[in-house]
Parts: sequence; structure tokens; C-alpha cells
Amino acid sequence: MKIVIACGGTGGHLFPGLAVAETLLTRTHEVRVLISEKPVDQTALRNWLSRRDSTRFGSATIAAVGLNGWRQLMPFCSRLGRAIRECTGAYNHFGPEVVLGMGGFMSAPAVLAARWRRGAVATVIHESNAVPGKANRWVGRFVDHVAVGLPECATFFDGRPVTVTGTPVRTALAGGRKVADARERLGLRRDRLTVLIAGGSQGARALNEAMGCTLPWLLEWRERVQFVHVSGTQDADMVRAAYEENGFVACVMEFCHEMELAYSAADLAVARAGAASLTELAAYGLPTVLVPLPTAADNHQWHNAQIFVRAGAARLLEQTELTTGLHADRGERLANALTGLLGDDAARTRMAAAARSLAQPDATEQIANLLERVVHAQPEVTQLRQAA
Repeated sequence: MKIVIACGGTGGHLFPGLAVAETLLTRTHEVRVLISEKPVDQTALRNWLSRRDSTRFGSATIAAVGLNGWRQLMPFCSRLGRAIRECTGAYNHFGPEVVLGMGGFMSAPAVLAARWRRGAVATVIHESNAVPGKANRWVGRFVDHVAVGLPECATFFDGRPVTVTGTPVRTALAGGRKVADARERLGLRRDRLTVLIAGGSQGARALNEAMGCTLPWLLEWRERVQFVHVSGTQDADMVRAAYEENGFVACVMEFCHEMELAYSAADLAVARAGAASLTELAAYGLPTVLVPLPTAADNHQWHNAQIFVRAGAARLLEQTELTTGLHADRGERLANALTGLLGDDAARTRMAAAARSLAQPDATEQIANLLERVVHAQPEVTQLRQAA
């Protein structure tokens, strides 16, 4: 079977897509991924390819498409047309039987190009968030099947076949397998509580700045706590300086290619509430202070976070709680949330168990099974293949 996976744009779309690709390759299928020209896509794909060797895998770069307000409608239509043509060209060369869109701006042109091949290509989308993104809501009206990471999302696709599969995690993170020497490999001490700060694959300035304000409130923990902080490129020097000035041991990384080390080293986390990040946190059973991105479309990160809060796996702070108030008071709320968990082993244990209860370790297998079923259920695809 030949499968195209459109998964570029952010790590939250790319890494689950690559996880599905890896599972499909183990089943001897042929896979092509469509990514954007964004550095995060290109860097992550190169790193992924460096650890694998398969003649059945390939990739193509497609124009980025995004609609930022109606004033940008004409440029958006132009970019969308270009992206559809590029997808069509990739399909003409590869001849896929099914296209899987992982959400974000890569899904729409990939699915539209597939639909316009007059039934020759089956279409599936995956939505990982509690509230689907605009692209998936648009193309979800006419795809053959919808896969969702959370049951709460299924109602948004009323009238289409929906399967709850969970959200895939990278192979290295599957099952939440702990790396025994993770702290040593990150240059950290084995005998200290460790806090992970993870704002997504590209970091989060609000979390970076919040930690700079929070550290002075944690000075009494200086000899007992250390940090792993994924900062992004732009703020790395600022973040390193904050830890050094306050005397904390910390491993600051612009980008983490081995998140299994970061998750294995951590006792708790401060994180955004993107679906892919939450899936990984659940796999490792990490108690978490969640700070949803307030500008996320339809406030979907807040809705994602509520699922973990209700389950007892996380505590929630609004970003405004980190950035408002007198400068001297900034950081106090996050410091209180962290010290409350650092000083309560029983609470962390309960939250860890709750997080693991939300894990869905077979998501990649579920999606691979779904793709195979959809293709086998498409008579047009089968007939075209037999005729060829």
C-alpha cells in the first residue's frame, strides 16, 4: 500500500505523523510525508532520517498555507492553489492509495488534491485536540474517515465516520520507557528533584520569561531542585543566564532531539497543553502544571488541559497569571504551584497515576489499521490498482 502523510507545520503535527510513518514502514508499506519549508520541519525530518534507512520512505516540501484574517484572503488563495498543485505533482509521481492529513495547514491542500483525483485516493484526517482546528473542520466534511485523539472531539465531525485512535507518540517515547541514565546524559545530578519546562518544539517565550521571574521565589529549593528547559532558539541565552544568576543547576536546550531523556529525568513538568505534548506527558506519567497557549485557535489548548485537570493529572495556570501584576510579584503563582508539588510526594504519585491512565500507547497501530481498512473499503481504489 502507498500512503501519503501530510504532517508539517509544527512538532505537534510532524512527530505524530512520523510515528505513523514508522509503523507503516514496519508493515512494508510505502510512505511519503509532506512537510513545510519551516526550519522545525526540515531539522526534525533530517534528524529522524539519520536514525533510519528505508528505500520505501520519501518526503516532499509543500508551500505553507495559513489564513491570518480575511485581509489575507487573496494571498491565502494563491498559496493554497500552489500547495494543491505541488501535492498533485507529488501524487502523480508516487501514486498514493490513501492520504492522511495530521491537521494544521498541511492537511487542507493534501486532502483537496486527493479528492480531486476522482475517487482514486482515499482520504483520512487525524485531529489530536479536544476542539478541532480550522483546516480539519473544513476538510473533515468530505473525507472518507476521521481519526480523533480524544473522545470529546468526535461530536465536531457529526455525519462522518469517526474512530477514536488516540494521538501517536514518537517511537522513542512509546510506552513511556524510562532511560535509566537520563540525568547523567543531560549533565544533571541524580539526587535532585527535576522540573521539565517544555513550551513545545520551538519553546515558548511566555514560559521562558515566567521562569526568569519564578526562580527568585524558589531560592530555598536551590540545593534540592534542578531543571531541564527546552527554550527555543531565540531565548536560550536569556534562559541560561537566569538559571546561572539564581544559582540553579539546569540543562537548557534550544531544541531537544531526544525528549525521552527529558521526560525520563523529570519528576514534574511545566508545559503548554498541545495535544502531542499531553500525549507524551501521559505516556511518562508526569505530573504537570499546564499553561495553555491563550492564542491557540478556539482556545483548544485550554480545552485539552481541562481533560487532564479533571482526571487529576495536572494543575492549570492561565498565562495571564504568570505575566500580570507588579513586576516584583511576577513568578509567585508559578512558584507556589511548583513548591506545592515538589513538597508533596503523595500528590505527585497520584497525579502520575492519573496521567498514565490517559495514555493511549497503541495509537499508531490503531491509525495504521484504520488506513488499511479505509483503502480496502474503497472499490474505486481497488479497481484502479487492478487495472494498472
